[in-house]
Amino acid sequence: MNDDELLFEWFRQNEADILRYLPYFLSKDSELKTAADACSKEHEKIRLLIRDWFNQFFVDTATWGLKYWEEFLDITPQSGDNYTTRRNRIEILLNSHDISTKKFMTNLINRFLTDNSGAIVEHNEKYYFDVYFNNDSIFDLEGLKKAIHLYKPSHLGVKYFATREIKSDIYVYGLVNEINVIEVDAESDYSINPIDVPFVVYGLINVANQINLDFDTSIGERKTNVDGNAIFYGKANSANTIEI
Repeated sequence: MNDDELLFEWFRQNEADILRYLPYFLSKDSELKTAADACSKEHEKIRLLIRDWFNQFFVDTATWGLKYWEEFLDITPQSGDNYTTRRNRIEILLNSHDISTKKFMTNLINRFLTDNSGAIVEHNEKYYFDVYFNNDSIFDLEGLKKAIHLYKPSHLGVKYFATREIKSDIYVYGLVNEINVIEVDAESDYSINPIDVPFVVYGLINVANQINLDFDTSIGERKTNVDGNAIFYGKANSANTIEI
């Protein structure tokens, strides 16, 4: 049973009206009705005052009574703190006897978020854990860090990761700065058939190697006979020409 249910069990919820408890015909008397209405207003003030006092006994409903909780726990509120922040700080200290399990720590993180996006990823073999949360939902980052520091085992480190959901396309551009070239050597006993026509390449090239073999003889043991020219057409940035 929560605080509101407990209050509902024994405390009157509806507005005070004395005439409700008197015979109906008495309300027809103007003087008696005027007196009853005046008393009802005073009873209503008392009802609301009692209800307000009752709320101060519970951290989740306390307002002006939070300062007494803070005095008891030796907490100094910061300027700009709202009720939610102050209640979080109080309840964290009141629950300091709880065991710091993964579930408990996750719930602790979500106390500082508006969307319960908090999560923990453990790295026990490296003695630390990660804390993930939606960056748009956190309302007290410093309070979260202090709470984690208070409850986490002292031998564990912690890393914080604030994530953000982006509902759009992401383009990644890069520049290649390393190229691997693999050269495969031919066997020493290969031979080239005689070339009787020109070898022609059309187009734009960046690197061109031109080799002219303008003779009709045998080349050593390779026995290579060439009767044509190797010709490249187009614009080249770099060209190496070897003439034999």
